[in-house]
Amino acid sequence: MPVPRVGFLGLGTMGRPMASNLLKAGFPVTVWNRTSSRMKPLQDLGATGGCDPAQVASTSDVVITMVSTPKDVEELALGPDGAVHGLRRGSVLIDMSTVSPETSLKLAAEANKKSADFLDAPVVGSKGPATEGTLAILVGGSAAVLDRCRPVLAAMGKTIIHAGDHGKGSALKLATNLMLAHLAAGFSEGLLLVQRAGIDPQRYLDVLQASPFHTPWYASKGVGMIKRDFSTHFALKHMAKDVRLMNQLAASNNLSLPITQAIEALFAQSEAAGRAEQDYSAILDQIDHADHASKR
Repeated sequence: MPVPRVGFLGLGTMGRPMASNLLKAGFPVTVWNRTSSRMKPLQDLGATGGCDPAQVASTSDVVITMVSTPKDVEELALGPDGAVHGLRRGSVLIDMSTVSPETSLKLAAEANKKSADFLDAPVVGSKGPATEGTLAILVGGSAAVLDRCRPVLAAMGKTIIHAGDHGKGSALKLATNLMLAHLAAGFSEGLLLVQRAGIDPQRYLDVLQASPFHTPWYASKGVGMIKRDFSTHFALKHMAKDVRLMNQLAASNNLSLPITQAIEALFAQSEAAGRAEQDYSAILDQIDHADHASKR
């Protein structure tokens, strides 16, 4: 079976290492990014530079999009030079961005009009796992199409979970990030509580890591939060967008998520206060700052 030609659109914090891992795995890769200078490091590794998304799609068997927002994905896929216009019969469009299920269903419908297939395949993991090729990939779409694309996805992730039909991968990703947002907010409040009580925050980490709800997150993200190190691995603005999408998905399913609604407000405040480009763990700084401000 011939090795599929892969087009990769979107070379940001996540896209660049993911495309790099495809090259390392031996796939012929054509890349494109709105800021063309981001293509060069991949071209230095052997990738071909594309002219626009439609042209990349026209020369690829599998086309991957990896950008930040539903609007960005729709522009990339459906705009005047969008990838959908270059799809061929039997080719596959895979959106690995974190978007709404509604966006995924729209892209699937447009791909089908070109007799092409579609998978929504958002990822769990940030810059480190993207670089290491150890992402978890949550897939919505046909099981048969997933099987065809599995070798491509396996070059970027170690765990591939089929969530169900189109849109289900996106929905599962939002539910997963919901837990991540809650964890960041809850850890922040617990950390501030022990610090105000005069307890060494390391003791807090020791207890959490010895508890039944231990997670490696505490040893990585928690340590940085204690040091107030908010170096960006997953930008706060992206988490703020994801939490908005979570509540929109809940509302469309006649569900209210009161805690997630409160966390959405916290992330919105953090973004408005200038923390958009910091790591999402900077929600700690926002909660602390807001508390001090309320006592002035």
